[in-house]
Amino acid sequence: MKLQVGDIVRYLNAVGGGTVTKVLNENLVEIHDESGFDMPVRVQELVLVERPNTPKKETVAKTTQSFTETVEEVEDEEIEGNDNPHLFVAFVRNSKDSAVFETYLINDCNYNLLYVLYTPSEELSKCIASGMLEANAKIKVADLSYDAISKLSKVQLQGILYKNKPYASQSVFDAEVAINPVKFYKPGVFVVNDFFDEDAYVIDLYDAEKVVKEQQREQLRQVNVEEIREAMVEKQKSEGNPKPQVKKNEESVREVDLHIGELVDNEETMSPAEKLDLQVKTFERELTKAVKDGIEKIVFIHGVGNGILKAKIRGCLDRDYPQYYYQDASFQKYKFGATLVYLRKVYR
Repeated sequence: MKLQVGDIVRYLNAVGGGTVTKVLNENLVEIHDESGFDMPVRVQELVLVERPNTPKKETVAKTTQSFTETVEEVEDEEIEGNDNPHLFVAFVRNSKDSAVFETYLINDCNYNLLYVLYTPSEELSKCIASGMLEANAKIKVADLSYDAISKLSKVQLQGILYKNKPYASQSVFDAEVAINPVKFYKPGVFVVNDFFDEDAYVIDLYDAEKVVKEQQREQLRQVNVEEIREAMVEKQKSEGNPKPQVKKNEESVREVDLHIGELVDNEETMSPAEKLDLQVKTFERELTKAVKDGIEKIVFIHGVGNGILKAKIRGCLDRDYPQYYYQDASFQKYKFGATLVYLRKVYR
């Protein structure tokens, strides 16, 4: 430490201090102490408290205190009953160029969000946007052309949720959703919604309540795994193809649940490819059966997940059944986890 005339110092190993009046050499200075005496003191035995023309510590402390008080006075505007973290990514057509889509991140809960939105890759991921999004708010993160969207297979969101007051802590999350560029020009995709005055394509990105329920379901599946596996082997020997749960109501709408847990009693012995193959074959079989039965509409429940099953189903409809129109099923009932197929022939 190099002292200069005018520095206010304190003794390192004793009570008291003073002001430097002379610099005798690199290791020795003369100070005028609090008792009014001038005396030489080794630099190593002194601590610098204040240097002329620098802000006083009291000023810094006062500024810090004022900032703290300001933060404490800020209160988050909350919506009653909206504490479940629920996040969406949304696309709105640009009013001047229909080939450009305004891309938004929506925070539909009472928690503030620190986020990174990016396109994942096995090599190098690309950041779309990052920052802080306040509770119950939305933010425009990009303007994407259709060409840019066509190159997206999925987007991923990493985030931390918090409040500016005591709160129930939430897990750090990493959510992913598939993007299907074909949907951007399909009817019934951009619809009336709760977040924009314009029609928008809103995709459910993260729902903490659903995540917790899925974790609980997974825990239940782990119970007595060996016993279930043995029972499953015996059942497969005695039965043929698994039968999905199929419901038919008075409106002639058939409902087929394609969740793997509804198709088999135990999925532990199945690979992801085997599960997907069974789900797609069940979809094709039930669609054919519904046509034969004269059903007008059929709902396939595929869940949100990573979007692979949903994309497979809709790709199959586009390729093999172009005469049937489809859209997202009731948002209120299924969110984005089901596809409604109209079995009256409407060529697209």
